[in-house]
Amino acid sequence: MVVVILLISRISFGQTINFQAGTSISKLNWNLKGINIDPIYQKTLIGYSVFAGVDYIEKKYCNLSSNIGIIRKGGKGEFQLTDQNAEYTGETKTVKPTLDYLSLNTLIQLKYKIKEKITPFISIGPRFEYLYRSSNDFDGLQELDELKGSALGLLLGGGIKYEFSKLQIGLRSDYYLNFTKVAEWSIQQAGIAGEVTVNTFTINMTVGYKLK
Repeated sequence: MVVVILLISRISFGQTINFQAGTSISKLNWNLKGINIDPIYQKTLIGYSVFAGVDYIEKKYCNLSSNIGIIRKGGKGEFQLTDQNAEYTGETKTVKPTLDYLSLNTLIQLKYKIKEKITPFISIGPRFEYLYRSSNDFDGLQELDELKGSALGLLLGGGIKYEFSKLQIGLRSDYYLNFTKVAEWSIQQAGIAGEVTVNTFTINMTVGYKLK
């Protein structure tokens, strides 16, 4: 992957290759319609986010950035356990449904150097994600063929970079705005329908190296 990034960088007049890693912070909104039950899995799940990319077409106040990586999303819920007589035992079980995506994005970054080596920025751009793995909590939706294999949306973010020599270090945070749902289904015979959406933020440390 690093070789591909370097090649793209040379072709696109790129100046900086970037690596970022950190945490994803997400919640699932699992709504069941036709059943008197509140949305589930709305507690926060801490996952991971790892990306590599390249900044190119560098201008004084803006540049483009393309990145590829993996991100874990999901949620967490607690459920009361019952015995064989359907009586509550007083114990609870924590369930953590997870979704692992291969994620690609291209961003425009607007930046303004406030000191010789310090540059804050904001960024926005489209993203595409491919679901390559999910926990068994989603098996029922897969059987219904309602679990979406891909996702589209925007990446909205911002952060700050500190430069010294050819090296850059920084911190960035991003919000994953979704155009598609994780799943949506309807069982007309049973009068049951539902949908699953996910809200995700990431906080990543970044390291960049200027190629020229």
